[in-house]
Amino acid sequence: MRGNVFVRYGLLLLVALPISFLVLYPQVFWCLTVRSSADFRSFTSGSNSLNVHRAATAKQLRQFRQHTQAAFDRIRRFWGDRRGQAILIYCPVQSDYERYCAGGEGAGCSVGTPWGTSYLILGPEGNSTDVIAHELCHDELFTRIGWWRVKRQIPQWFNEGLALMVDYRFSNPAVWEQPDSTDQAPSFSEENTTLPFPQRPLLTLTELETTRDFFGGDYTHTMLAYQTAADEVARWLAVVGREGVPALTDAINAGQEFSETYRQLERNKREGIDK
Repeated sequence: MRGNVFVRYGLLLLVALPISFLVLYPQVFWCLTVRSSADFRSFTSGSNSLNVHRAATAKQLRQFRQHTQAAFDRIRRFWGDRRGQAILIYCPVQSDYERYCAGGEGAGCSVGTPWGTSYLILGPEGNSTDVIAHELCHDELFTRIGWWRVKRQIPQWFNEGLALMVDYRFSNPAVWEQPDSTDQAPSFSEENTTLPFPQRPLLTLTELETTRDFFGGDYTHTMLAYQTAADEVARWLAVVGREGVPALTDAINAGQEFSETYRQLERNKREGIDK
């Protein structure tokens, strides 16, 4: 009899937990149902599902598909290959974007679930190679080491700083792109699209460990957080090289701790150069 009680309560808990999760995070529910929504047109690009709101014009749809392919190529060059299978959602109208992205701030956002599905939501300003590549980089990290390790081990400054390396609004592609890359410079040097940072002292990395640390302040704080993260990861990449990124994720998958591995890869590279 007692065993039946435990089974009954266990089943109730299994039902209640996902319901509670969806109540607390309604945007996850909308993301889960996007492919069956009559409001979206769905396409496939390799292993990714692209979902474009019907409010998008023919020109916006064409640009989105072009920008998505360019972003896929950029991620492939940066990581060495591309493993992410995120579901992309493009909402050209702000009110629709707010439904799928909590708060509706920024040009895009990522929603990762504990069971492994990842959604990348692009808003009215998100139909751009830079924004899409930024969100895809988050997904690539999520795919390679898993939701739990990202949440428990990866400081937010690294997660964001890494994404900024493929987002040429904030960084120079020469940080990691090879000189013979066919599209390394135009979006950076010809269009001069990098965003200005506020003139205030930079934050420290220890102030940017969590999502709340990174995004919990005002606009100036967030921009300074981006600058701090971008500067640190660019510095690290300049030493370890592009191959240091998959080497880091492989080590974490093998059970190594982030901070020590991050420093050890740099030490190893410096010792190799000195010799």
